[in-house]
Amino acid sequence: MVTSVFLKACPNCGGPLEDYRALAGLPCSKCLPGDISPFKNLSIDEKIRLIYNILVHENKLKGYWNLYYYHQLSQEIIDYFKKITGKEPWSLQKLWLRRLVEGSSFSMSAPTGMGKTTTIIVYSTYLQNSNKNVLYIVPTKSLMQQICEKMEKIGDKTSCGKVGSGISIVTVNYINRNFEEIKEYRPDFVAVDDADAIVKSGKTVDRLVTLMGIPQEVYEDAIKLVKLKRLLAIEEKRDEIETKIAEIESRISKYYGTASQLVVASATLRPKGIKQKALKYITGFDVSTAQIYARNIIDAFTSSSVVDIVNKLGSGGLILVSKEYGKDKIKEVNESLKELGFKTAIALSGRKFLEKFSSGEIDIIIGSASYYGVAVRGIDEPKRLKYVIFYGVPKSRVRLSQAIYNPYTLLKISKLFNVNIDDNLILSLSPSEAQLIKLAFLKSQKLTGKLGEIQKILEGKIDEVKSALKAVSNEVISDTFLIRKIGKEFYIEYPDAITYLQGSGRSSRLLNGGLTLGLAITIIDDFKLYEMLKRKLQYMIYNFNPTNFDSLDIGKVKNEIERSRNDKNEELHISTGLMIVESPTKARTIAKMFGAPARRNIAGVPIYETVIVDGNNVHILDIVATKGHVADLTTENIGYYGVEIRNEDKYPYYSPLYRCMNCKRVFSQEIDKCPYCGSTLISSSMSTINAIRKIAMEVEKVYIATDPDVEGEKIAFDVAANISAYNPNIYRVKYHEVTKKGILEALANPMNIDLNLVKSQIVRRIEDRWVGFELSKLLQIKFSNRNFGAGRVQTPVLGWITKRTEEYRKNMCYVASIKLGNYTHKVFLDNKNVKIDKVIVKKMEDKDDIILPLPPYTTDSLLIDAYNLYKLPAERVMKIAQELFESGLITYHRTDSIHVSNKGIEIAKEYLDKKGLIKSFIPRSWGNEGTHEAIRPTRPIDAEELKKEIEDNPQAYFIKFTWAHFAIYDMIFKRFLASQMKEAIGKYTKYQIKVLDNVSEITVLTSIKGGFSDVLKPRIYEIPEGEIQVNPIITKGSKVRLYTYAEVIKEMKDKNIGRPSTYAKIIQTLMRHGYIVESKKKYALIATKKGINVYNYLNSKFSSLVSESTTAELLEKMDMIAGGKLNADNVLTEILGQIKSLVTSLNSEQQI
Repeated sequence: MVTSVFLKACPNCGGPLEDYRALAGLPCSKCLPGDISPFKNLSIDEKIRLIYNILVHENKLKGYWNLYYYHQLSQEIIDYFKKITGKEPWSLQKLWLRRLVEGSSFSMSAPTGMGKTTTIIVYSTYLQNSNKNVLYIVPTKSLMQQICEKMEKIGDKTSCGKVGSGISIVTVNYINRNFEEIKEYRPDFVAVDDADAIVKSGKTVDRLVTLMGIPQEVYEDAIKLVKLKRLLAIEEKRDEIETKIAEIESRISKYYGTASQLVVASATLRPKGIKQKALKYITGFDVSTAQIYARNIIDAFTSSSVVDIVNKLGSGGLILVSKEYGKDKIKEVNESLKELGFKTAIALSGRKFLEKFSSGEIDIIIGSASYYGVAVRGIDEPKRLKYVIFYGVPKSRVRLSQAIYNPYTLLKISKLFNVNIDDNLILSLSPSEAQLIKLAFLKSQKLTGKLGEIQKILEGKIDEVKSALKAVSNEVISDTFLIRKIGKEFYIEYPDAITYLQGSGRSSRLLNGGLTLGLAITIIDDFKLYEMLKRKLQYMIYNFNPTNFDSLDIGKVKNEIERSRNDKNEELHISTGLMIVESPTKARTIAKMFGAPARRNIAGVPIYETVIVDGNNVHILDIVATKGHVADLTTENIGYYGVEIRNEDKYPYYSPLYRCMNCKRVFSQEIDKCPYCGSTLISSSMSTINAIRKIAMEVEKVYIATDPDVEGEKIAFDVAANISAYNPNIYRVKYHEVTKKGILEALANPMNIDLNLVKSQIVRRIEDRWVGFELSKLLQIKFSNRNFGAGRVQTPVLGWITKRTEEYRKNMCYVASIKLGNYTHKVFLDNKNVKIDKVIVKKMEDKDDIILPLPPYTTDSLLIDAYNLYKLPAERVMKIAQELFESGLITYHRTDSIHVSNKGIEIAKEYLDKKGLIKSFIPRSWGNEGTHEAIRPTRPIDAEELKKEIEDNPQAYFIKFTWAHFAIYDMIFKRFLASQMKEAIGKYTKYQIKVLDNVSEITVLTSIKGGFSDVLKPRIYEIPEGEIQVNPIITKGSKVRLYTYAEVIKEMKDKNIGRPSTYAKIIQTLMRHGYIVESKKKYALIATKKGINVYNYLNSKFSSLVSESTTAELLEKMDMIAGGKLNADNVLTEILGQIKSLVTSLNSEQQI
């Protein structure tokens, strides 16, 4: 039996915890000895109570007190809520109540009608009963009065409109006007109903900080932190800046929990100013709430007048006037509607118009189509607001003379005027780097270092664009924007899709358990811009297909709109959950794809909160990244290299991971100093585990969404083992693409952790440790050097490279490289001085043949082609592919499957149709569906379209793109597309080449047409015929070619050595040990003297342990364990026996 033991995992003593107890949510066998079966069918509350009582009775209670106390406190506040309201709190309200009673500061992310105000009122009175002070800040007097009335029904110490003892309910204006009188007031809890007023004003933030009891020096440190993080893009000062940031963060962290608790009930704006941003570093969360893009809207367009539309639709409308028309147009629309008898109000500031609209005093609201305007973001009136009219296509207009200083904008404009500029130079910039360059231009400053060099190049390009503009008289149109001359100035205009989403979304809100039906009409004032808007929204919104307003059955639409507001909609199912992924990039990508997430921080671990609406299911989801594995086999002196052997049973001990903040090395043993560089700055994966435990207690369900492979399964198992005591509702979810569809399908199909996959990984890791450590120890003794190391899988690969290197050296000669058109012909020579001045080339025959497309990429074929085409090493390709996967651009990249799903086939069809190549479309699934799919794009956009997308929205992705990212994406896209196209017709030509007395024949592809060759052309050779004068390059070489990266990977695939996830690591490990090197000119892999000596020694003494056949056989056994066909314990026993036998034999021969 194999039982994993997790160090520092016991929820009571913090000691070692056996996996079966961990997954059962129990303390370790020392704290709670005996049979665990009595705990199996208990609820989480019953189990915690029983364990607590036993620990108290046995006098063993330690850390479990915190878990017990949290559950008691949570139950107390939930019971109090029931008592006060007479209702069971919804799952979302329970989450808020748990966070509140624990003292957390956070944003309440949820649409209107989810019970935010009720929750705050209940919690405020709960605190009041403990003689604590509450400050409740609201935006308007009318809202203040409503809350005061509700509060007074259940509380007895409410100060309405002023600060007093108990609960004080005031407006933002009251705080600003009366700050001097109340600045000594210190509430225990601050609730902000609408944070937009705070986000807009730095002075209000100053006052809030004082009232919350935050020391001035901490506030100033937080402001410094914001400024320093903006400077991180300056590479030459990066290390110095990072050191300062770490010092300030350390100082601020000491004050966590000492200030007032702060909760924001709603906020639509992101903090912009330095002071507003500083607040998040003190409170641990952004003062903004998650924004959702869920909608149930009929989108329409028209050329009709606004008066005609309002006449047809009647009361309950919002008119958003495009910004460039200004206030005069808003007033004009207002007057024209008043003349028709409609009661209207202009919404440019304040909230009085909304109160009148809600009460029915106003029929129509008119405002500006501005993303930050109160009419776009500040209206939430599900019953009354039924339709939205956009007067003019919502657009943004900026002066070209200013916009051109933004590198991304400059790139877009340069392409319009055929100004040559390197795409990769711009697209490799991070948004903060681009911002620094823009500010430097605006302030006439000169940057230094890499950014200074780029600034200098861009300066010349700006001048070229300005010269090109002189020839423009009216407008220039691109796919995504246009340049228009207005008066003497040039402006860039582009459609504002986000304002359209936010504005139209006012007509479709949550009500009666569902989304109301809304209507959004755009009065088109510019057809070119409307087409751009439509294309952009079709990318952002699934099934966006606007209809002509004049073709709608208005009576029917109005009835449906009314029905959705008056009838009981299908009940919403709201759940709260925690999703755990590996990488921060993936966490941000998933959180952002469903809207703008809220962010908070728990002990340095970032958490993203998003609202996912899927039909009638609403998931309030916190997303956190583990940053890879959270545990590994310990290197502490336990058992046999971290594995205790007790009779026939094995107990691998897993330690939290420790990372040196200085040299970034990772180790699995708790020590005070880094064993590599001596630094004492060491972080631990326990901080991540503790943050996950904390969130797990707040939510209903935990979804572990790590990568869908063996390593991802092991991470899931380790996380589950560490958090099951805190929340037993743990599910494994898998997806093969980071897209909306992929995530929604994963959430809809939760499963259990595959323990067979976990056992397979455990065996692989133990085998790797035992063989690696034992062989490394013997090598270090043999060669008197502690830097020697070895592993079972690396050794056969080292053997191939060693043997090829030796053969290469035995067959040394001179090589004449002769250029024949675009073909290089090689001839081996014994003498360097042989004169070759002519070559005779004779065409033997032409043969037409059908060429079938290749299947989409698997991991090995991608690595091989990336190396052959771009000389990119496997490790870098895997890193790029990982980033493309995590950004939602390609499917999972560690795969040996060539299967294509129906979704993939549809992507190819859509793209080919878009490009006019649909006649070449041939759908192919490439075999049966398996665990994985081939590597393919997730959307029908090619590399150029991807570049354009990043130009338009530099913050669309969370990775820094380089030329290599686009190259790899282009390879994947074209290979996949070709796999879904007709075969091509190719011509193969046979040539006879005579060099001196050497006569040889070659057959090469000389032309190709049709089918897949329209998107992916193989290399075509053009070889001249007849007697050709040549000037060959003669170099020292060999008749035997050295291995390349690509060939070694192909060898590993063919001989079943390694797996898709390990190909790159094996070669990198051999390089790190100094056993092989890569030649600079030929990019060939060469065994070093050190590598040759190591291989010869291992092969002579341990051939049965490290041979090709033994290694391949072991990997097959691991696959059988993963499939549940082989016992893991038996395999480990066999491996242990092999190692012990060989080491004993070697010791007895005294040959070490």
